[in-house]
Amino acid sequence: MPAGVTLVCVSKFQPVEAIREAYEAGERHFGESRVQELKQKQAQLPADIHWHFIGHLQTNKVRDLLKLRPYLIQSVDSVHLLQAINDEAAKQGIVQDVLLEVHVAQEETKTGFAPSEISNFKSQISNLSNVRICGLMAMATNTEDEQEIRRCFSLTASIARGLTAEGGLTSNSEAVLSMGMSDDYQIAIACGSTMVRIGSTIFGERQTAKSQKLKAVFFDQDGVLYNSMPYHAESWAWAMTKHGLPYTPMECYRNEGRTSTGVIQEHHQQMFGTDATPELIEAIYADKSAHFTEMTGGFPGIIPNVDKVLYFLRAQGIQCWVVTGSGQRNLINALNETFDNVFTGIISSFDVVKGKPDPEPYLKAWERSGFKKEECAVVENAPLGVRAAKAAGLYTFAVNTGPLPDEELAAEGADRIFHSMAELLDWLQKIV
Repeated sequence: MPAGVTLVCVSKFQPVEAIREAYEAGERHFGESRVQELKQKQAQLPADIHWHFIGHLQTNKVRDLLKLRPYLIQSVDSVHLLQAINDEAAKQGIVQDVLLEVHVAQEETKTGFAPSEISNFKSQISNLSNVRICGLMAMATNTEDEQEIRRCFSLTASIARGLTAEGGLTSNSEAVLSMGMSDDYQIAIACGSTMVRIGSTIFGERQTAKSQKLKAVFFDQDGVLYNSMPYHAESWAWAMTKHGLPYTPMECYRNEGRTSTGVIQEHHQQMFGTDATPELIEAIYADKSAHFTEMTGGFPGIIPNVDKVLYFLRAQGIQCWVVTGSGQRNLINALNETFDNVFTGIISSFDVVKGKPDPEPYLKAWERSGFKKEECAVVENAPLGVRAAKAAGLYTFAVNTGPLPDEELAAEGADRIFHSMAELLDWLQKIV
């Protein structure tokens, strides 16, 4: 790297042995995107590693992350998150270094502050004494157009200069500019980047699909097969709030994949620190199911083009399975009728003890399939589902059919991200 440019080795999803090899080669800065994975690796690796948190950070994970004393949190994408970090840092008696993530890409799925928000930032941080804003982080538009990539990085550099000149930093140095990854870091450096985040160039590409050996694909149900998530989200928010557990549709999307009991218990524990009673769980789920049925008539329709994906795989002799956290019998029972008996097997909440994000559902499907893991793949749409599939050691396609940003799926380890079943089908037809 040129003088003045810090290399952050993106070690997320990489084994400890690979990180140790890079450490022994002299690297000290490593980037992780999940708090639990960072915790596990930190316990096994040298104490002088500078850990950077580079993934999407939810406010309910701030306390656990700060306990690990990260060197730098690079992905602060809202004032709300910045305030949460400041408040927790105050409780722990520390000052946390952070970067503000700026949204300069021409992609709605990316997160961060709009450039116009940064210019008004000084007035919003005057009372934040337990965070030190050291600069900016940005990702360029995902494109091969070098002119567009250069625009993204040049704009970020310009914003950083203005932030420094206007006293918008709470550090005493020039703004850190974290820009550039494996495919575009040279352009980023030419535009003024002082920190690059590189993974595949250092560690090699992550596992790739063994398409020529693919024998089974495990499909999630809601949001992958059925176009049911908007109705589930509204029904969960309505039923939980009715029973004194205020809940938003977006929280439903982020908890998608859990069993119904798991959803209620998780939220009850977050709010009150105690388990929900069996009676409360039964009442909430009964109301939620009734509201869902009222809105949909019991059937929400299918995700566009997913039937074409299923029938294409069947035509190639590849098994299709369903792996769902759902316990809604009418939807489960309708699967084979809806999709012309394409499924070899179905794993639902009735078949497992632990639901997603635990890997048990996908491990059970894999075991029943009788194939090797490298002969199987998963199609998911939810972060917790991706986490479960990757924890089971399975190659995972994420089809983002909901409102969450791609980064939340990528942060859980999705191997490929698509934005429609048509995109997935097009890719499968090229590689199978």
